Amino acid sequence: MSDTAVNALEFLVQLAAGALSFWYTGKFLRADFENRRQASIRWAILYAIAQFGFSLLTDGWKPYERFFMVVPQFALLFFLQGSFFEKNRPRRIFAAASFVVGWDILRFAVSPLAHAAFGAWGPAWAWTVNKAVELGVPAETVLFLMQMTNDAAVCLIIAGCRAVQLGLLALYLRGIVGFFPPKEYALRFHDSLFLLFPCAVSLVLDLTVRTLALSADNSALMLIYDRAPSTLLLLPLASLLLLGMVVSSAALFRGLVQAKDEEQKRLLLEQSVAGVHREVTELQNIYADLKGLRHDLRNHIASLAAYAKRIAPQGDGQLEAYLSQMTDAVARLDFADDTGNPITDVIVHQARRDAEKKGVAFAADFHWPQDERFDIYDVSVILNNALTNGLEAASREISIRSYEKGRLFFIEAANDFTGELCWDEAGKLPVTGKQDKAMHGMGLMNIRRCAQKYKGEIEIQVSEETGRKRFLLTVMLYEKENGES
Repeated sequence: MSDTAVNALEFLVQLAAGALSFWYTGKFLRADFENRRQASIRWAILYAIAQFGFSLLTDGWKPYERFFMVVPQFALLFFLQGSFFEKNRPRRIFAAASFVVGWDILRFAVSPLAHAAFGAWGPAWAWTVNKAVELGVPAETVLFLMQMTNDAAVCLIIAGCRAVQLGLLALYLRGIVGFFPPKEYALRFHDSLFLLFPCAVSLVLDLTVRTLALSADNSALMLIYDRAPSTLLLLPLASLLLLGMVVSSAALFRGLVQAKDEEQKRLLLEQSVAGVHREVTELQNIYADLKGLRHDLRNHIASLAAYAKRIAPQGDGQLEAYLSQMTDAVARLDFADDTGNPITDVIVHQARRDAEKKGVAFAADFHWPQDERFDIYDVSVILNNALTNGLEAASREISIRSYEKGRLFFIEAANDFTGELCWDEAGKLPVTGKQDKAMHGMGLMNIRRCAQKYKGEIEIQVSEETGRKRFLLTVMLYEKENGES
């Protein structure tokens, strides 16, 4: 196989690796370019030229010395990242390090495949030559065919091995991308250490094993396979396990991030519930005082009206008008919704007032269940979050209703909305579009947690009728799990 063909093949391989590195980096960093296609082409070409040029410069190095090409490759990727993407150093370091680790380890993990392919091709090639000689093919023709077929076979074997290497690299990179937290998550110093240590350990172990194997008698890797056939399986297996460790560390990190996020949300929910407990107690006292005050005021106004009519039957009507205004003011203290519980009365009443201020039609048909199997604090969290979210999104109308089916209690909140919903990665819950995601976007998750306390769940339906989008949230409650208090 000619040097030109080998160089051309190597350049194409580096070009493909450059395209993979661009795609991989784009999963970690926000773009700093306008045209993605043009940027990917420039990246791949620059990467291929630099890698191919450096490989030519180090062509005379000993086999085990070439392992340390990882340093300039890392520097090249880090430079390209800074030129094409945002300047997020922790993410850039991990993206570059994990790519270099995968590329360098897989570069030799497929060498047993090449050894097996060449081992199979040798006897086949010899048999073909002997057969041609037996058939009386001229020597010149045999030599020409020998050269042509051998070059073609070598080219195909190398190209096939490189294709396997690139395919495994793509699977490895996709595995990391699938587990890594989204771009919005900011890596901190200890996060970076947690992710980089497996990369460093994998690379150092791989380089150490191969350096020891090659430096034993300064021989080629293929000879080592002949002298110790078990290495045909052990070395590739060790390489793949090392890469698996890197992917597993990304998966473990994702789990830790999710657990931390869940813990933070749980703490916020507990704080929210504690606040509701305090507010409920205050509201119950205020509600009781208001009921007594309304009753007393109505009696006082009625007494004043009777007294005024008795002492001034032919008055000018000013006193009657004043008392009528007082009656209207007292009437405003009455809640339009009688839900069967003072706390839910207050929540629905406040939502109705907020809807009136916003100019949104409000309809309520909520009734507290007759039995006592539900905690007012939990139902308050569900009701308050559902109405708050609905009022924020609604532009024309919002409604809340409840109904019972046997032992099941359902709460439905519906509202119209404009724009598009953003869903979480699991595609189960809409997420907030606000910048401060740590303090917002908790409503639906709080509703789900409360529902699950009662062996229940939530369901979200989005529909569009006559050009208007409608959001319907259904919460189902049954009874508390394990007799919780």
